Amino acid sequence: LPSLSKTITFYQLEILGKFDSGITRVCVRGPHGLGKTTTASILVHHSVLATLTDTKALTTASVWRQLEDYLWPEIRKTSSMLDWTKIGRDPYDLRTELMTLRLRVQKEPPIEAVAIASDDHQTLEGAHATRLTFIFDESKAIPEKTWDAIEGAFSTEGLSTNEVSVLAISTPGEPTGRFYDIHSRKAGYLDWDVMHVTVDDAIKAGRISEQWVENRRKQWGETSPTFKNRVLGEFAERPESS
Repeated sequence: LPSLSKTITFYQLEILGKFDSGITRVCVRGPHGLGKTTTASILVHHSVLATLTDTKALTTASVWRQLEDYLWPEIRKTSSMLDWTKIGRDPYDLRTELMTLRLRVQKEPPIEAVAIASDDHQTLEGAHATRLTFIFDESKAIPEKTWDAIEGAFSTEGLSTNEVSVLAISTPGEPTGRFYDIHSRKAGYLDWDVMHVTVDDAIKAGRISEQWVENRRKQWGETSPTFKNRVLGEFAERPESS
C-alpha cells in the first residue's frame, strides 16, 4: 500500500508482514493510540485486493459501534490513501463496492469483506471461501463462542488449498477471557503468534506523546489497572468495588 508508507509504523508493518510470511494466527495487544484499527483496515484492503480467487474478510469487534463508528470508517479513510496506479485498478466505487459495512470487489468469484456482530458466531462458523480472513478488532471482550466458531475454518489447515488467517488486536483488560489466554501462552493456544506493542514502541513511532503518558501517569497512577491497560498495554485486574 505505497501511499501509506509515510504514515504506517514499523510495528504495523511487522504485524501485517506476519501474514505474508505464512503465519496464520496473529494476536496483538498494546496501548491506546497505537493504530490498531488502522492496522485492521489495511488488512481488509490487502485481503480483497491481493487475490484472484473467492475470498471473504469477516470483521467483528467486541461491540457493534466499534465496527460502525471506527473500523469501517477507517476502511473508507485508508482506501483514499491507496496507490491505485500500482494496485492496477480504479478506486473503489463508493456506491457498488465500498459501502457502509460491506466491501464487495466482485461478484464472481465473490471477493468481499463484511461486518458481523461478535455474538453472531453462527455466521462466522458458516463462512466458506477459498481464502478466509477473520479480523477481531478490540477483541478482549469478544465472546468465547465467537473465537471457537472460526476453528472449523482452520480444521483443514495443511490438508487443503484453502487459506485461512486471523488477526485479533486490542488494548488488554482484565486477565480473563480468550484474548488473555492466548497472550498468556496457555495450553491449546501455542499456535498463535503473540505480539506486544509497547508504549515505547508507540512513542518511537510518533503515535503516542511522552507528555500524554506522563499526564496519564499523574491522572491514573502508574500502578492503576487503567494505566496498565491503556498506557502500558498490559493486563491488569480491577479491584472489586466496595
